[in-house]
Amino acid sequence: MNRRKRVRRLMILTMLLAMSIVFHMLEPSLPLPIPGVKLGLANVLGLIALYMFGWREMLSINFGRVLIASLLRGIIFGTGFWLSLSGVALSSLTVIILKKFTPLSAVGLSVASATFHNVGQILAIIVIWSSIMMVYWLPVMIWMSIPTGILTGTLAVAVLKRISKGGSP
Repeated sequence: MNRRKRVRRLMILTMLLAMSIVFHMLEPSLPLPIPGVKLGLANVLGLIALYMFGWREMLSINFGRVLIASLLRGIIFGTGFWLSLSGVALSSLTVIILKKFTPLSAVGLSVASATFHNVGQILAIIVIWSSIMMVYWLPVMIWMSIPTGILTGTLAVAVLKRISKGGSP
């Protein structure tokens, strides 16, 4: 890969990371009717990285976002950090496996990602608080993963189509 392509690739990945951090930090302020439910807009950027570059770059975006946003918020190694980390770890692993072994579309992968992100967070809450009671919240979170996953997957597909037609980046 020549220098120009490497610089372009790094620039795009840096922009994806920066946008994912901004979405991650702004999203909690969006009013949603169900406590604990988020749209997962930052995950759009991880999906874009997956389809543009590959799974390693997706992991860099996803884990970089959690680490940097937690540092910026001052919650590094706090409960919020561990919840984000567990959600992103399980959802990223799920997406990598499903993309390799199934014909799921980006929207399907996004729904699976949203679902397993919630599962990872609920499991982390159970471990951190030593209480199995959060398992009762899991069905609500899984059901909410469907519309949020469809939304984020559809956004990722729209951006990828625009990019493939010669739009920015």
